[in-house]
Amino acid sequence: MFSRDLVVNEDGIAVSADQARRPRKKKVEESSEEEEEEEEEEEESEEEESEEEAVAGSSSSPVELSRAERKAQKKAKKQQETVDEEDKDLVNPNRLPVKNLKISDVGAPRELSRREREAKEAAEAKERYWKLHQAGKTDQAKADMARLRKIREEREAAAAARKAEAEAANEPKER
Repeated sequence: MFSRDLVVNEDGIAVSADQARRPRKKKVEESSEEEEEEEEEEEESEEEESEEEAVAGSSSSPVELSRAERKAQKKAKKQQETVDEEDKDLVNPNRLPVKNLKISDVGAPRELSRREREAKEAAEAKERYWKLHQAGKTDQAKADMARLRKIREEREAAAAARKAEAEAANEPKER
């Protein structure tokens, strides 16, 4: 619908040009329509009753409902059907159903999902590796220790060379 097709009605609301041309229904007409719908429902229920009686026989049903009860059941059924249809549109088919928990299940350990289980296993593996690394038992830890040993030796050698230079520089002045 385009804005050029919109017209402002007497209430100040923008409506389509088609709706603006149609006359508004009066409340009297609405109530008569509701009465017609109720009459149609009654006729349908009477037809269903006659069909049921024809199939089952007139006196074979042990529990007979009054007309008002049958009408109320029918309305409840229609309302339930409309609610179900509306809910089908709103329900996410990918959502998992909520499991009802019992009081005894609250403290019980639950089964982990695949992601949770993999994350837990990865964390445990990382922790094991870190403990071995701190103990110096991994290849990386051995390589790190060898590199540190080499650096310490180089620093000790450099310190010894500086010390020797300093002593050599101090000796000629004293003579």
